[in-house]
Amino acid sequence: MKTYLSITASMMVLALSVQAAGSYTPQRSDFSFKSQVCTSIDDDDNVVTDSIITFVIDKNGPVYAITSETLPLDVNFWTGFGEIAEEDINFDGIPDLQICLGPTNAYGGFTYDGYVWDDQLHRFTHVDNFYNIMDPSYDSSSRRITGTYRVDDDLYYSVYQWRGNKLVLIEESTEKYDSDD
Repeated sequence: MKTYLSITASMMVLALSVQAAGSYTPQRSDFSFKSQVCTSIDDDDNVVTDSIITFVIDKNGPVYAITSETLPLDVNFWTGFGEIAEEDINFDGIPDLQICLGPTNAYGGFTYDGYVWDDQLHRFTHVDNFYNIMDPSYDSSSRRITGTYRVDDDLYYSVYQWRGNKLVLIEESTEKYDSDD
């Protein structure tokens, strides 16, 4: 873990020094991404996820890191940790980041960290409650995000909508799961 912190700290210093050297203003299209899944060993000697570090790489040099906490899940049993999707999660026409944190239950309900591009700050900002939306699907016409997950014979739905800069839960429902579908 100390190695990751050292690398992250070095990259942050480099990013600040490069940015201070010129009058460059980063644009959303300047960025690429790479994630690193950090693991530890649990009491049963399983390799489990600990956190995910996402490196936000500016094509002109600066790099910064986003750290996401995960559930301690066995990496040999579950997959998807650290996968990055560039989705327009706030429906402003600019791709944002959706970082896979892994599943939350045996039915594979995946959770994600969400980061939206802030055009005034020229960087990504964390969406506080995005983690609560399992397996998000986006409806740009209604500007809503629907999360779905299953527990036993029940399907749970949660619908979120942006109100200003806040993502707000506006509806929840439950229905019986029909395995014949």
